Amino acid sequence: MTSSKGSLNKGQGDGSDDSTFEKAGGFEQSVELKPADEVKKETSTNQKALIIAFLLMVAIGLGNKIFQKLMTIPMQNYAVFQSLYVTFVYIPISFAYIWPMILWGSQITPDQRAIPQYKWLIMGSLDATAGVMQTFAVNKLTGSLVILLVQSAIPISMLISKLMLKAKYKPNNYIGSAIVVAGLVIVLVPKLLGGSTGGLTWPQLLAWSLVLIFSCVPMTLSSVYKEKALGDQEIDVVYLNGYVALYQFLASLPLMLPGAYAMGVTPAEIPQNIWWGLKCYVGINSIFADSPGPLVPCNDGVPTIANPPSNYMCPDVCGESPLFVNIYIGFNVLYNILIILILKYGSSNLLWLAMTIMVPLGNVAFSLKFVPGHSPLEGTDIAGLVVIMIGLIIYRFWAKIYELISPYIKKKDVEADPLLAK
Repeated sequence: MTSSKGSLNKGQGDGSDDSTFEKAGGFEQSVELKPADEVKKETSTNQKALIIAFLLMVAIGLGNKIFQKLMTIPMQNYAVFQSLYVTFVYIPISFAYIWPMILWGSQITPDQRAIPQYKWLIMGSLDATAGVMQTFAVNKLTGSLVILLVQSAIPISMLISKLMLKAKYKPNNYIGSAIVVAGLVIVLVPKLLGGSTGGLTWPQLLAWSLVLIFSCVPMTLSSVYKEKALGDQEIDVVYLNGYVALYQFLASLPLMLPGAYAMGVTPAEIPQNIWWGLKCYVGINSIFADSPGPLVPCNDGVPTIANPPSNYMCPDVCGESPLFVNIYIGFNVLYNILIILILKYGSSNLLWLAMTIMVPLGNVAFSLKFVPGHSPLEGTDIAGLVVIMIGLIIYRFWAKIYELISPYIKKKDVEADPLLAK
């Protein structure tokens, strides 16, 4: 198993916080002198493997984005259960590897096991805060808007990394970040002025959009803390994520109180809501059209009446829950495995390229009529998407772009003034 300082994004969004992945390095590879033909053959094989990994990253990452939203449609009334479950599922998966490796393996060293538990607690608490905020916000917002809003992780991660790590950024990072913010404004402001989106009034839309945007703060803080707390120490990535997932799950329990309140569930109703959420997960409805409570008619989890109450509930449509939730979990696990593989055998630029391509593809996917919960792309959505893409390209790839075009620019300069060639 590989070793890393980074961690997977359990039950969270696409992880667009650049610092999260940049700090997932720390891989060591031995170097051996080999015959030229063998090196050439290995290089060709590695390139093919990276191309396959890149294509898989785009496809699986896109599926991860889509089903992160789709699973909330049948689980509309059970964000409390959903938030706990998508974190809990990582615990048995991780410890099924951790315990045998500690007993009989060598990847998890005594130095790794000596890391104080309070560090895992801090990491898990920050991830829990981000995960709960994202889960509840994604439950209310449209899929295309979610994909665009999580790009706010870029300026937020820049600010926090600069303040806490004294990180230095290049002009293109600042320019790209500012353009991304401008694109978010282009997308969000017309929706707020339009009155309602996805069944939400403009105050509800603004509130849940801010929840999703500010979920990037604890997500980035977690990434920064991992770097400061772990330093250059090599850590088995499954060991790290297993303990972070354990404490993330425990920290999520008290966070259910404010989360449930925001969804119109009282503290006394939380146990019942979790139980009904578990039933919904296996396809059993508990809330019907004639059940008591602030029920409103819905289509794909979106109210079909104007100005629904803030604590509205939809009649259960849990039939697709087993399919959508489990597909999301599968995509999420594979997505994070591919991140590790690409960072180990490829480069962060390859990862950024895949993640950048996912943004327009995800928006197009959520505009297709056969996708549950689809919403058409408005003119301002397309304009904002274009601006955000320009910002992402400048932020992540300007150095490579300049490297490609600089010879052409110099050639033109020499043609204009031959003295420059001397």
